[in-house]
Amino acid sequence: MGFSASGATAVIFIGLLVSAATLVPAVQDAREAQRDGLTERDDRMLEQRNTDIEVVDAVYNDTEERLVVRLDNTGTTTLDAEETDLLVDGEYVGPSTTVDGDGTRSLWSPGTRLVFTHDTTTAPDRVHVATRPGVQVATNVTVTGVN
Repeated sequence: MGFSASGATAVIFIGLLVSAATLVPAVQDAREAQRDGLTERDDRMLEQRNTDIEVVDAVYNDTEERLVVRLDNTGTTTLDAEETDLLVDGEYVGPSTTVDGDGTRSLWSPGTRLVFTHDTTTAPDRVHVATRPGVQVATNVTVTGVN
């Protein structure tokens, strides 16, 4: 084996070391990112399993032209009223909210009631409520006070 063969072997060996030095940290970062993603997914799934809401009633008063939707937090997760959405006949609306009668509260803890109030001139047929963990319920609207 001459000098050229030894030199070529040394160049290949150095190339392998440089490649390994750049590849190993990249693989470690990818595995760490994957592990973090799986942990976040598991946390979201646990939060979703522990979340449950129940529609008490959805009533539209035709005389007052007001829709009132009452919901109970029956799960073990504290929800945020601002992150709970109301869809009326498939359209997102921005209703006023109260938690246990308090319009300044935003946190909707287990065992408490969230009330959406939305003024509209047309009687809706159906409402749909969705919370941040991805739990959703839908119900038909009862119309009262028909003229």
